[in-house]
Amino acid sequence: MPKPEKIAQVQALKEKFSKAQGLVLVEYLGIPAPEMTELRELMKGKGLEFKVIKNTLARIAAQEAGLEELAKYLRGPNAVVIGYDDPTVPFRAVRESRKKFPQLKVKAGIFEGEPVSPEEADKIADLPSREELIARLAGAMAGPIRGLAVALKGILRKLAVALSEVQKAKEASS
Repeated sequence: MPKPEKIAQVQALKEKFSKAQGLVLVEYLGIPAPEMTELRELMKGKGLEFKVIKNTLARIAAQEAGLEELAKYLRGPNAVVIGYDDPTVPFRAVRESRKKFPQLKVKAGIFEGEPVSPEEADKIADLPSREELIARLAGAMAGPIRGLAVALKGILRKLAVALSEVQKAKEASS
């Protein structure tokens, strides 16, 4: 019979896995406790959750959340980096963290519900963030509008000049 606290932990992990837009499973073997605290704070500062997980409980939670692909990587000391907003942020944060903590190894990931291999994780880290994509889209949409405004302004200027010339011609003929 499972203990109630373990059932609660599985349920909490299942919710986190289900809500996650981006999730990276990492091995943290060899990182001392003070540096783990620093790593947690670094992730928290980026709006991410860094959680050391128990493999058995995480395996159950992953299967219940429909992430069977993740369950097969749950061996050895593991932690998850979870992002709930932009799915690229956890991947980017892990890649940046590996510069300072080279012991951190990507084992697998979940990108918008799809499993990701360690090789694909670096490719996802290169993707622009949601904010960057929105800014690019806004810029792309503003370009033609700006061009139209400039063209209309030129037409209005030419019309004003033409009306001024007509007025001068009428005054000269009167």
